[in-house]
Amino acid sequence: MGLAASQARWISLAARKSNVEYEGQQINQARTALANQSSELWNQLYSMEVPTAPSTSEYTTTQYTFNNGDTTQTVSDIQSADYTDSDGIQYNSYVTYYSTVSEYTGIRNTKSNPQVQYVAPAEGSDGYYMVGTKKLTCLNTVDKTDTSTTGTWGTYSAELDQIANDWPDTQLAKDWLNYKNNGDTAALDNIYFWSDTSNQVNFASKTATTDDSLEACRQDNTLALHSYYADFQSANKEISKYGIVEYDTSGRATSLQLEGSSVVYSLETASITDENAYNDAMNQYNYEQQLYEKKVQDINAKTEQIQTEDRTLELRLKALDTEQNALQTEMDSVHKIISKNIDSTFKTFES
Repeated sequence: MGLAASQARWISLAARKSNVEYEGQQINQARTALANQSSELWNQLYSMEVPTAPSTSEYTTTQYTFNNGDTTQTVSDIQSADYTDSDGIQYNSYVTYYSTVSEYTGIRNTKSNPQVQYVAPAEGSDGYYMVGTKKLTCLNTVDKTDTSTTGTWGTYSAELDQIANDWPDTQLAKDWLNYKNNGDTAALDNIYFWSDTSNQVNFASKTATTDDSLEACRQDNTLALHSYYADFQSANKEISKYGIVEYDTSGRATSLQLEGSSVVYSLETASITDENAYNDAMNQYNYEQQLYEKKVQDINAKTEQIQTEDRTLELRLKALDTEQNALQTEMDSVHKIISKNIDSTFKTFES
C-alpha cells in the first residue's frame, strides 16, 4: 500500500472511529435519560400510600343500657358536667338516653303507577273505583252505628283521626274533620278506601286541589297517587338529664343515678358495631386497592418498556465497542505501514 493510499485509509478509519465514538456518546445519553425515567417511576411507586383495610374496632363503640323498671333505656351520650342542684347534690355528668317506643302514626303511601280506573254503574249497582286489582269502597257507605274501638267504623275513625293529626293539610284530613266537626256527611263521599296486600286500610281522596287524587290519577296515568293509613311505628324517645356516673378502674361506666331520683341503676355494657359504616369503609378500601394495583401495574409496564429499550441500547453499545476496537487495531496497522513508508522514503533520499 502506497503512502497516499495508507494516509487516505487512515483518515477514513479515523472518521469512522469518530462517528462510532459520537454514536456511543448519544447512546450513553439516551441510557441516562432512561435511567432518570426509571428512577422517577420508582419514586412514584415508593411515594404511593398502600390502602389499609378497615378494622371492625374502628366502628365499634361501647353502648350502655339500664332498666328503669318499665323499659330498657339506651345511653347515647355521656358528657362531663359540674352541676349542683337545689338539694346540694353534685352531678358529674350530663346523660342522654332513649328508649324505643311504639307510636300510632299516620303514614302516607305513594303509588307511582296506581292504575286508577272507574267502573261505571250498571243496572242495580253503583259505580266504583279500582286501584290496580283492588276495588275501592266509599266511606259514606260504611255503617256508622258501631263506634266501638273494635268495630269497623270505630277502627276507621281512629285511623282517620290519626291521619288528620299527622297530615292536616291534605284533602283527606279536611274532609274528615269537616264531617267530625261540622257533621257534614257529604264530605265522606270524597273519601275512598281499600285494603292492600298487607291488610292495611288505605284511604284516598276522590278529588283534591292537588294532583294526587283518584280522579287526577285516572285522567293522567303518569301521576302518583297518595293514600294514607295509620299503624304503630317504632321511634326513639330521647331524654337528657344530669346524673352521677361511677366508673371502674378501666374507665367503664358501671352505675348511673339520675337527677331528681335516688335510684342507682346498674349500667350494662355491650359492644356495638356500625355494620353499615364498616361496609361502606370496606367498599371504599376495595375501590382504593383496585386503583393502587392499577397504578402499580402501569408503573411496572412502563418500567419493563424502559428496561427493554435500555437492553437494546446496551447491545448496540457493545457492538460499537467491538467495532471501535477493530478500527483502532486497523488504524494501528495502517499507522505502522505509513511509518515504514516514511522511513523508506527518507532512507532513499539519504542514500
